[in-house]
Amino acid sequence: MGNLLLGSLTEDVQRRLNDIGSRVPLDKSAVLVKAGASQKHVYFPFNGLVSLQTITPGGRSVEVAMLGREGAAGLPLTGGAAAACTMIVTVCGEALRLSADALQAECDRHPALQRAMIRHWTRMMGEIADGSACHLFHSPRQRLARWLLAASCRIQSSRIELTQEQLGVILGMDRTRVTIASVTLQNAGAISARYGRIRIVDRARLQTASCECRSES
Repeated sequence: MGNLLLGSLTEDVQRRLNDIGSRVPLDKSAVLVKAGASQKHVYFPFNGLVSLQTITPGGRSVEVAMLGREGAAGLPLTGGAAAACTMIVTVCGEALRLSADALQAECDRHPALQRAMIRHWTRMMGEIADGSACHLFHSPRQRLARWLLAASCRIQSSRIELTQEQLGVILGMDRTRVTIASVTLQNAGAISARYGRIRIVDRARLQTASCECRSES
């Protein structure tokens, strides 16, 4: 699989970005940048999944957006700017990594690249806004179903390796609520879950269990 944002660019621009970047692994649970830290790199995932999380002073966290092969993790571009969110790898994969300064220089040279990055950023802002409403108004079952659908679409797989504890961190729920939501979806025949492995059994049933703000890419 390739990165869809990169794939939307001309071959010349893609070649240039590959030349100045490096292909790196996205190891599960790796922290790409912490909120407030200097943001030095931008990642274009080829596969895998990156979670953008807000973490409170008390240590509680919730995912505000997820990123896969559809886009880039590490915006805005200005090198050295403080990261607004903590970026953590939730599903392992690979990515093209560029320094933020180098990518900004390429955007200055290639307006089409700049426009593509702005479109991606605008889309992310919409996802963050939808997610905020979802956290407030929808049930744990709906939110879990929504997340599984979106994650499955991004990694192009019906199987997701995540523990209930990890899902709780992502969804901002305690383990008990995650367990109840997961069991409800299993009883409905939508998913199976065992030993940190979740499999979507019936996508249509999972869509029915999800909320109207479902986000699939």
